[in-house]
Amino acid sequence: MSGEPAPFKVRPMTPADKPAVLAIAAQMWEGSDYLPGVFDEWLADRNGEFAAVDLDGALVGCGKLTFLTPTDAWLEGLRKDPGVRRKGLGAAVAAHFFSRLAGRGDLTSLRFSTYVNNLASISLNERLGFRRRTVLSSKAWEGSRAELEAVRTRSSVGARSRVETLRDETVVLDYLDRAGCFPASGSLVVEGWRTWPFSRELVAARYIRTGRCRGIMGPRGPRGLAIWVPDTRFPPGRVKLVCLDAEDEEIADCLFDDIFLSLRAVATAPPTGAAAKPFEIQWVIPDVERWKRWCAARGLRSDEQEDDYFVYELPLAELDRWAREGRAT
Repeated sequence: MSGEPAPFKVRPMTPADKPAVLAIAAQMWEGSDYLPGVFDEWLADRNGEFAAVDLDGALVGCGKLTFLTPTDAWLEGLRKDPGVRRKGLGAAVAAHFFSRLAGRGDLTSLRFSTYVNNLASISLNERLGFRRRTVLSSKAWEGSRAELEAVRTRSSVGARSRVETLRDETVVLDYLDRAGCFPASGSLVVEGWRTWPFSRELVAARYIRTGRCRGIMGPRGPRGLAIWVPDTRFPPGRVKLVCLDAEDEEIADCLFDDIFLSLRAVATAPPTGAAAKPFEIQWVIPDVERWKRWCAARGLRSDEQEDDYFVYELPLAELDRWAREGRAT
């Protein structure tokens, strides 16, 4: 940052700001931005902060600081009105959040994720001191009602019927340790565009105890399992796949069938915005051949290229420097 006064004013978001935020969101991604679905939730968050950005008295952007754990901070929701040409909004939001976090001795991480072609965000945050931590690939299947109904499930009814909710924490966590899903992703639990630092307690509390772990049991333990959650930012019909592993192709196929069947159950969900294909399965995977192969087999594709999902992390020494000098680098 240059030290010159920023033209942007960053302040707490208020309920009265909602129409302006929704107007900005309507211009993003053909009207399919998730901000309308999280505005009220983010406004009610008392641990993090939902920040509004004003320019000449008008709201022109926003950003969100979220605590995924009491000591792991996450940056998300950075938006700028496409009609505003003045530069520096992202830096102003970062300065605001850095000032809040500087001096916190208990902070263990400050991270965000971004798409490979979000060059402006990448350039800005690398200047601020963020370093690329992990590179993954975002895969997605998108479908209309007709396409969802036409999905061909290749496993037998008998095999598919064995998929059940797994609730034995020791059995599930020991399987995950052997399968290596989370170490392969850089010891991160990736749920859409958010990533948590892996811990057995996190997986148990967030997924196993809430009934989000589905698998097929064999005589010596799971033959395969999948962890997935509904994407609550949108109406029913979207799923974020967190982990899927199996001993062979047939078991993997059964687990995918189970997910597709769950989408069929809500196939009457109304479309939102301009989205022509309101049903989606998203899975962010590391560079592991079996997961890439299973995604291809079931129609999950990267948008433009492999290795398109970047996780960035700020070395905490940069926050210490901010506390001393009032600037990032």
